[in-house]
Amino acid sequence: NRQVKLFQIESEFTKKIARNKQIEMEAVMVQAQEIAEIDALTFLFNRRMIVKKLQDEVLRAERYNSLLSISVVDVDHFKIVNDTYGHSVGDEVLRQVAGQLQDHIRHPDIVGRYGGEEFLILLPSSDTNAAAEQATRLCKQMREMIVPINHDGQTLSVTISIGITQFQNGTDTWETLLNRADNAMYEAKNNGRDRWSVAE
Repeated sequence: NRQVKLFQIESEFTKKIARNKQIEMEAVMVQAQEIAEIDALTFLFNRRMIVKKLQDEVLRAERYNSLLSISVVDVDHFKIVNDTYGHSVGDEVLRQVAGQLQDHIRHPDIVGRYGGEEFLILLPSSDTNAAAEQATRLCKQMREMIVPINHDGQTLSVTISIGITQFQNGTDTWETLLNRADNAMYEAKNNGRDRWSVAE
């Protein structure tokens, strides 16, 4: 009887260890997936993931002939910020911009860091008018945002330029869509920054 009881205790203990190992393994897998999908600085989707989301949305728009618009967002004069105040301030600017973008887009919209100081917003079921309304709000939000840059109370103002375009079924691929939005963003920069532009 004593041996049976000891065996049962050992068996339960072994099962508990196995359960704990399984829980640990699942947590590690979740963490690994997050690392693969999330930008470490801004906690938005990283480039690989936001491009995958874009590809998925383009496929959906093609299949159901539904609306899709995208916005490419670029932080104005970011190189000057880095060169003047250092990369730690530049990183803080990117974090703050990312937070504002995340907080001020609609629920179905998706935002990710496309690279450097560039962000990509996907607007499913939206035309360029809806994207332009959003861009107007985002430009205003950034204009009003104050970024602290040192312990002496010095602050920094930030503006953004946004390029908008709408998916054209039968014509666009995800690459051409992204390219047109990128060109519109450069047009906004050339027209004075702190604004948005639409690529037809």
